[in-house]
Amino acid sequence: MSKNRIIAPLALAAAAALAAGVAALLKKPAQESAPAAAAPKSPAAPKTLCVGSYSFISGFQNAATVEMEMNYDPEKYSFVVIEDEFPSYSGDSHVAVVYGEDFNMQLEYAAYYHREDFAAHVKGLGEKYQGIAPVHYGEIEGVRFIDGDNICLHLPIPNDENSYLLVTLMKNPEYDEDYTTLPGHADVQAMLATLRYTIH
Repeated sequence: MSKNRIIAPLALAAAAALAAGVAALLKKPAQESAPAAAAPKSPAAPKTLCVGSYSFISGFQNAATVEMEMNYDPEKYSFVVIEDEFPSYSGDSHVAVVYGEDFNMQLEYAAYYHREDFAAHVKGLGEKYQGIAPVHYGEIEGVRFIDGDNICLHLPIPNDENSYLLVTLMKNPEYDEDYTTLPGHADVQAMLATLRYTIH
């Protein structure tokens, strides 16, 4: 076999490999120049909520301490417990108040009359006020009604036979809607849906 017969196939193979290499080199920059797929945006981190706490003594005989807690957004609201200069009149020694731009919200305990429960309490409210309507905040079911320029919410306290929670909603001048819409305000709903209690 002559050297030319051996060299010719080797030369063809080398040429083919060279051509493939050139083709690969020509193709690679095009792939690298293609824009990379945008990385998916991570969801916004949830806002850090604060917990407001308000405690009171419920009942006379066999009195118990009830501690109420509620979540709120500290960037939009402040939560304080005060003993005077209440935004709305109260006969209690202390109340919790949430101050915000659209509204202020006062939360306080109130006692049932003797041998009364929440159902009987609501029946009595219906005899005194017009426009009593149900409200729902999470698993909490209560009632609302108009009291002057404020909206009052009466909400039962689970496992407390002596007291309920009175919430007074007060519109601020910055709020463009009618004050009667406050019970449905998204932030009112969000905060009151987090109400929880510990009874000692």
